[in-house]
Amino acid sequence: MRKNDKLKNFTNYKMDSEVYKLRRKVINLIYELKNEGFQLPRIDVRIGENKNCNVLGTAKLHGNIIWITKKAVVKSENYLRNVVYHELLHTIYGCEHDETCPIMCSSLNKVISKNKCLQIFKNYYKKYNNIKQMEVA
Repeated sequence: MRKNDKLKNFTNYKMDSEVYKLRRKVINLIYELKNEGFQLPRIDVRIGENKNCNVLGTAKLHGNIIWITKKAVVKSENYLRNVVYHELLHTIYGCEHDETCPIMCSSLNKVISKNKCLQIFKNYYKKYNNIKQMEVA
């Protein structure tokens, strides 16, 4: 069954060698988490542009699909990491925005380091995986 991979306000770029390189940067950050020991589902990645120029990425809550803008991908690796981890937390765990969390706030005000991003992601990972284990028991 094919996933709904279109969004009303987001235009997916057609895949070509340039878009593949942009997409690869996002996928590398997902693999960065997997290499750190996080067990993540398969995530579909789309690259394109959002009609709202302030949006850097979008995710389908609990849908395992993220849309990242070219604007976010061409920034620094730490900048992109902040955006990708944010969208992953939306799509994997259905996390809502939290203005007190540097990764999950609704706007990217301050780019944080790789280690800080990993620590925050780990905290969410533990929280949501513990909830799932408690529901099964």
